[in-house]
Amino acid sequence: MQLNESSHALNSTNNPYADSEATLLGDIHRVRRYFHFVINTVKDIPYLDRRAVDLAITEIRQTYDDDGNVLNNIHAYLTTFCLRNTVIDANAHKQQHHDWTQERERLATQNKIYTTQVSELEKTVSAKKQLAEACELGVKNTFKKKEESMKLVDKLIAEAVAANSTGAALMKRNEAQRMKQMIEKEVNDAQNRLHTIQKELSDVRAPIRELETKVAEADEQIRNLDSLLSIDLADAHRKLNVKYGRGLLLYGPPGTASDDTKPWDCHNNTWPAKKNADFEF
Repeated sequence: MQLNESSHALNSTNNPYADSEATLLGDIHRVRRYFHFVINTVKDIPYLDRRAVDLAITEIRQTYDDDGNVLNNIHAYLTTFCLRNTVIDANAHKQQHHDWTQERERLATQNKIYTTQVSELEKTVSAKKQLAEACELGVKNTFKKKEESMKLVDKLIAEAVAANSTGAALMKRNEAQRMKQMIEKEVNDAQNRLHTIQKELSDVRAPIRELETKVAEADEQIRNLDSLLSIDLADAHRKLNVKYGRGLLLYGPPGTASDDTKPWDCHNNTWPAKKNADFEF
């Protein structure tokens, strides 16, 4: 039959597509597979159309009361024929292998640079930590010195109050004020030095954390690339090819099974001899 000629067998009274969109989609898919077969690309198209399968099951449910899990099993089984084998060829895999190798080398080189930078920064951190510890000790010592100085300040103020002359009292008060200002300045200077070195230490630690995160992420990528580089293409093809026509076993009502029941013949499209007997795809 020519595809550009109208079919006399198809008319309004004998139209299988009128009540079944699944039939229409299924036949369209069969035509597609025919053309793919002609141009030798049939391997790139699945055996069944997923929409046709879904619609077929939906249409069957409208007239079939499924009191078990039969239709669900059939649906799950038929959807395996809707899968498409996408297998990479050897040349493409070789190019990917080359790209993965280059990316792994880039990440490894980058990690060496990052690790060197981290080592240098850690040396700076170590030096800054020693300075920070010294400054902390200096602040503690300055506070102790302040306690002693404030005792002298209190003593001078007491002597000023007890002084017989105004001049002697003023001199004592001035000395107490000067001593108090000196020790407070010394304490402030010590605290400022500590805050400065602590900020410098924090500023050095920040890029270390950032670099360590980058190294960890790159290490993870390297491990993933190692997994990809270890792939055996032939073995991967064997495992990735979809295995069709396995795993569906349907049962009829209890007591209908028979030892002489034959499985469904997918090539001749024949059903088991006994109605409602067990059958297997």
